[in-house]
Amino acid sequence: MFDVKLMRWIDNQVGNLACTALATAKRIGAPFRKDTVDYKKIVVTKFFGMGSIIVASPALQALREAYPDAEIHFVSFRSNKEILEILGLTDKNWFVDVSTPAAFAASVLTLARDLRAEKFDLMIDFEFFAKFPLVLAGLAGVPKKAGFYLTKEPWRRTLLDVSGSYNHYFHTKDIFVSLVYLLTTGDLFYLDFEDFRRRYAYPRVEIEPAAREHVERLLTGLGIGSSRTFVINPNTSADLAPEVRKWPVDRYVDLARQLLRENPGASVVFIGAKSERAYVEGIVSSVDDPRAVSLAGELSLRQLLALFERAELFVTNDSGPMHLACLVDAPIVGLFFADTPTVYGPVASRTATVSPPLYSIPLFTVYNGKDVVAGRPVDTIDNTAARSVTVERVLEECRSLLAAPSSAIAAAAPIH
Repeated sequence: MFDVKLMRWIDNQVGNLACTALATAKRIGAPFRKDTVDYKKIVVTKFFGMGSIIVASPALQALREAYPDAEIHFVSFRSNKEILEILGLTDKNWFVDVSTPAAFAASVLTLARDLRAEKFDLMIDFEFFAKFPLVLAGLAGVPKKAGFYLTKEPWRRTLLDVSGSYNHYFHTKDIFVSLVYLLTTGDLFYLDFEDFRRRYAYPRVEIEPAAREHVERLLTGLGIGSSRTFVINPNTSADLAPEVRKWPVDRYVDLARQLLRENPGASVVFIGAKSERAYVEGIVSSVDDPRAVSLAGELSLRQLLALFERAELFVTNDSGPMHLACLVDAPIVGLFFADTPTVYGPVASRTATVSPPLYSIPLFTVYNGKDVVAGRPVDTIDNTAARSVTVERVLEECRSLLAAPSSAIAAAAPIH
């Protein structure tokens, strides 16, 4: 796997030079350029984070509604192939191979050639600070670009024909939707955005029968097929300071034990990726209860959705699976130990979030490339903020969700 830190370093160093060159070329060619709003082919880019692609799904719906006759394509990392297929909101998806630096370089050149042949009219960039999407758009010859202008990068203002406004008082779902609003209305003050954003929500995904049956077989084989199902995800993306964003292991252990103690007819299923299997199985071993099991590395995204569908409670770190569970409207307690639920909280009808009430939260933001905490690199910071959150505080939110019937809880409005 192409190291993410190296990838970001290259994006920053090479990307700045490439974007400066592309901006210069654009200024020189400006007198000969013709603008268009008749978009026949639109390409959208979002690379980092399965969860971020889910959060962008309402914006894709808005884009489809605004331009019903246009083809909408999506470019992302190959690891996001399954979630794009599940969402089914695009006409065609293109992927970059990041398995090795050589594979990355080769796939980018091939992709740029193929995108150029498609003759796109517009590129929408849903990355907040990466340079790569704009470089790719330049290589692919996309004439018009829309994206967010967050930091003072003179070339970005030149390259972006539609410069979106990032408002950290709104949920990221609405931030993405705001770019489509600006593109379609040209309203710099977003005077009618409140009504616009409320029209778009996460899609509800139908569970495939085969996925549901697979999960039932696994749970039955583990002896918990007929019990109530609680799910815990103690993992976070390895791409961004994972140890900063996790509780100590003993807190997950204590949480599971207490949930089992208070709910005799329930089981706790821990989840995770294949790479997280040993970590998750270590937690389950420490719980030391036959009703606590691990399915880490055992489920595809479709099967994970089937598990979330039957779950009465899902306790999860801020991560992709948290947003995935929103697609089946699972009851979610989101743990935000480094970021803020204001911007990234779960959007479903039954949710709660827990975050340290500290001035330091969020520890990192898009304004510093999510690479700095108090002037220090994130990989030099520990989980002090996470440790300030007690198990009892999380249990209180779990009890509230379990006690309230789903019909008694109003649908959650986007957080802002």
